[in-house]
Amino acid sequence: MQSNSNKNTQEDLWKLFMKGDMNAFHQIYDFHYQMMYNFGLRYINAHEVTDCLHDTFLNIIHYKDSISEVTNVKAYLFKSLRNQIYKVKKTKKIEFELLDGTVAYEEDNTNKEKVLKELKLLIEKLSPREKEIIYLKYFQGFNNFEISELLEIKYQTVRNILAVAIKKLRKLGSNFIEILFLLLSK
Repeated sequence: MQSNSNKNTQEDLWKLFMKGDMNAFHQIYDFHYQMMYNFGLRYINAHEVTDCLHDTFLNIIHYKDSISEVTNVKAYLFKSLRNQIYKVKKTKKIEFELLDGTVAYEEDNTNKEKVLKELKLLIEKLSPREKEIIYLKYFQGFNNFEISELLEIKYQTVRNILAVAIKKLRKLGSNFIEILFLLLSK
């Protein structure tokens, strides 16, 4: 999850980029690339994600002068990537769906890996929209408002879908679900 100081730094870098500072743009790119790449893998294969990321960042540079004010850099970048992915999928006429929900973790802790594997199996039983919102909230650190902007749905809809998804997970799994989500959200 992004801290306020980090978020402010990203917003400051964005403002510098909008004034033409390409060094600021490179810092934004470096900071967000891996998170965006992991997000993209949920929708398309690695090669396509790389292409979509490059296209997304090139479009941002190319159309920089026509971009309106950005208040949340992370949400803007993820939304831009998501739109690029939709464009690719539409061009290829491939039905949009979430992939297997694999979440990349760098921790060696086998107990945590076991719990995450069990959680993944439970999450797979959710609808595609529920999986997407759970992923954005608990694995990418977006808040409900940012998710509503990214997915272009109402804030209350995000809250409702999240509540239904967690209720389903509680029924499917044990009480560790809430504890795990609390740990993941920190």
